[in-house]
Amino acid sequence: MARPPRSTGNFISYDLRPGKQSERRILMDLLRLAGDGGLNISSYRYLGMGANRFYDFLLLHKYLGISNMVSLEHDPVMHRRAVFNCPYTFIAPLGTDTTTYLGADNSEDPTVVWFDYDSGLSLGVTQDIATLGTKLKLNDFCFVTVYGGPPRVIDNANDADRLVWLQDTFGPLAGSVDIADAQKAEFPSAVHKVLLAAVRNAFAQRRDGRFFPFLQIEYADSKPMVTVGGALMPEGQIIALRQRIRAAMPFLMSSTDPKFYEIKSLHLTERERALFDRATTSPSKRSAERNQIRRLGFRDAEVSAYKDLLRYFPRYVEAMI
Repeated sequence: MARPPRSTGNFISYDLRPGKQSERRILMDLLRLAGDGGLNISSYRYLGMGANRFYDFLLLHKYLGISNMVSLEHDPVMHRRAVFNCPYTFIAPLGTDTTTYLGADNSEDPTVVWFDYDSGLSLGVTQDIATLGTKLKLNDFCFVTVYGGPPRVIDNANDADRLVWLQDTFGPLAGSVDIADAQKAEFPSAVHKVLLAAVRNAFAQRRDGRFFPFLQIEYADSKPMVTVGGALMPEGQIIALRQRIRAAMPFLMSSTDPKFYEIKSLHLTERERALFDRATTSPSKRSAERNQIRRLGFRDAEVSAYKDLLRYFPRYVEAMI
């Protein structure tokens, strides 16, 4: 019997990834904004993949009060560590995979799903999305994160062969992918297009609401990652939530549609970060801090990216004990 693939929690420290941490904190704010529209988010169930650190679980409980949680772990070795490290008794760490769990899940609890896969784009991922399209209830949320680079089978292929593979593998879901997206450096765009098409297709037949994909993000810590997700909602709630997101987080939302937003990697010292804090909160674009930032060689685009994410970038400290 083949051994299941190892969990990336064995060799990636998920609590020390600024892109991932920023994404988590953005998601907290988005769920809070949804709650401002009348949803009791603290009463929701959270279905995710906590590995052995449960970082998103900790944030969802601390900031949103969710205390009904299920963590899925396909790697039996990592599952033993997950059980040992599980921080709360209301988290159920289960040794199973997403497809098996979804097939048997009949919970009536309102649910937030975040499947943060170890792997890249695959038919397994799009099949899970299709299943979620039938399982999610009105006002439920789901988010899917995958590796944004080419799968191993086409990693060394040329652009034309990558495009053919995408079209052959995903069919109509890859219909908007073009040769430019198939370039290795641009492959996150291809992943985004397939995920978005999969989500739209999964919920296309629902008549009780419409899926609103308000979170579409790309980031890279050690490797590129892409997240697409949102909520199944009545049209009136979608309109109201879109307005709240645009007011609070305009970098995620145009006047009509969500944006595919890239969380930039800004490698700043603490002194530089203090300078960026002052520059991005000053009403003047010609402040002394802005001028100093330019003299240090930073571009205006980096200042703009920092301003978007001012509240979300994590800070790390080293303690000598």
